[in-house]
Amino acid sequence: MCKASGGESKNMDTFDYDIAVIGRGPVGLTMAMSAAQLGMCTVVIEKHRDLYGLPRAGHVDHEIMRLFQKFGIVDDVLADCYPTTEYVWVNAHGETLLEFDWGEKSVSGYNSDYMQFQPVFENALGRELTAAPTNTDLLGWQLVSFEEIGGGVRCTIARTETVPGSHVPVVTDETRTFTARFLVACDGANSSVRQTLGIERHDFGFNEKWLVIDARKKRDLDFEFDCGQICDPRRPTTVLPLGKRHRRWEWAVLLGEDPESLLTDEAAWRLLGALGMGPDDLDIVRQLVYTFEARHATEWRRGPIFLAGDAAHTTPPFMGQGMCSGMRDAVNLAWKMDLVRRGIAKDTILDSYEPERSPHTEDWTRISLEAGKVPCTMDTDEAEARDQKFRDGWLPPMPDFPQLRHGIIALDETGKPRHLAGTLSLQRQVEVGGKVVLADEVFGTGFTLLGVGCNPAERLSDAQRALLERIGAKVLSVGDHAGATVRDADDAYADWFETHGICAVLVRPDFYIYGAARVPGDIGGLVDDIASKLCLTSSVEATAA
Repeated sequence: MCKASGGESKNMDTFDYDIAVIGRGPVGLTMAMSAAQLGMCTVVIEKHRDLYGLPRAGHVDHEIMRLFQKFGIVDDVLADCYPTTEYVWVNAHGETLLEFDWGEKSVSGYNSDYMQFQPVFENALGRELTAAPTNTDLLGWQLVSFEEIGGGVRCTIARTETVPGSHVPVVTDETRTFTARFLVACDGANSSVRQTLGIERHDFGFNEKWLVIDARKKRDLDFEFDCGQICDPRRPTTVLPLGKRHRRWEWAVLLGEDPESLLTDEAAWRLLGALGMGPDDLDIVRQLVYTFEARHATEWRRGPIFLAGDAAHTTPPFMGQGMCSGMRDAVNLAWKMDLVRRGIAKDTILDSYEPERSPHTEDWTRISLEAGKVPCTMDTDEAEARDQKFRDGWLPPMPDFPQLRHGIIALDETGKPRHLAGTLSLQRQVEVGGKVVLADEVFGTGFTLLGVGCNPAERLSDAQRALLERIGAKVLSVGDHAGATVRDADDAYADWFETHGICAVLVRPDFYIYGAARVPGDIGGLVDDIASKLCLTSSVEATAA
């Protein structure tokens, strides 16, 4: 057992682990891997003995691909995923209602959006996590109770066993007890941790049942309508690729229809047959009825216990952001917990988790709800009126795409984010040692103070340099000038910095920009500003003074 050590918030002599992660789905894997890469001692509790092995989420965006790069699995994912160029919504007559441009190059260095087969990245991420020396996987165990103790959590888990005829394991009498500094509940929409804590959820009023069928292609297939929504009031339908080898179809369950009646082979091939698919084309690998819902927990933190992913928020699938949002939760938490664990930041830094992540996920939920109103129209007269509005040039009101608005970012005097603060940082190709690579391979994924055309280190005081060193920040420069860390391989950094009128950015470990300096004289102020936001312990505050 890896023993936790250090940390300002530790009241016990020691904890068995820094973090106990409940649930080994995508969010739990991301939480544990993010923590393990930081050297934190983690234990993952999963009631099943193996990964689920079937797809759930199909979409990942560029930010998540950048995260896969950080974890060392991006090549595994790219080998099977499908870079999506468009996401189209048509009506019952095939007329285009909405078209989302999913083919552009993103700020993260990848295409904006991809469709993927979830077991591919889960298996790759599970492989990397199992190899991490500070991580322990306890598969076939279930959390049965927990309590706060000595600034941490005492957990009791029970071994599970599979019962014939049931896909849900049951607990046995064999139990273990351990302690952890933090507990992160990544145990899904029906989170037992959230329910035990009595945390309520706000219901946005969207609860729709859809049949989902995932299938493996038996042969190469061409699809005239490849990726999008068929907004047919007779039965709204979703058509999606899942990587290169699989496909997904979803159909709305009609009013008064028995969902169980859609779970037969006959129902599956009737619906697929209407779209031109038959048993010679596909092997069905999953067929079930989902309830799409939109709910947000009213609390995301209770002392040393945190909710992440579906345990904290559920989002309709129409923008493909449910799983992505949960993985962002995990990355946001990990670097803050690491600062606490190393005694650099006070425990109060973790109070920034919910204010940063909850508005972000709520934005995506509202975007998804607005988008979902279009295909979920099942009244023919309403659908025709909707179609005519689109023909007349109407577009549904869509919120701005999310970014951080609160928390550990640079704010102006009105409390709003300063220039670029809270947005994703740029990643492009750089040249170092005669080799061209994506920048994170050189810059790393901790705090980064990056200058273009200047060396930020020359603008820092000794105390500011010491502070950056203490939080593990790298100070780097891109360009051809003396002292440059790397060369700008295709002038992308020079162009981006010029476009935004800046000379340096301070980037957080989760790829979000803390703040930007417009002139070299502002660079030191960025460091002083972040020092005021990180809830630093007294020893660090003294260093920075």
